[in-house]
Amino acid sequence: MNKLLIPEFKTYEEEAAFWDQLDTAPYMEDDGEWFRFETPNKRAIRVSILPELADEILQRARAQGVSVETLVNVLLLKDMQGSSAAGL
Repeated sequence: MNKLLIPEFKTYEEEAAFWDQLDTAPYMEDDGEWFRFETPNKRAIRVSILPELADEILQRARAQGVSVETLVNVLLLKDMQGSSAAGL
């Protein structure tokens, strides 16, 4: 691991340019741990959709001016709330 030598700067712009152009990789310990971080269990998942359903969803999303992901999430939430109210 190299030691980072930081020069004295005459202006904030000069300092900003230094940090913007600096590659920090040579100054990081390579113990395999510095890229590791904990993530919550909540994450997006991918689901296959039948082509004819996908076409309909794409058309509806465009018509409503929303992304396909947003439309699918709204439809799923509505369905799940309805199922929950019906005791399913």
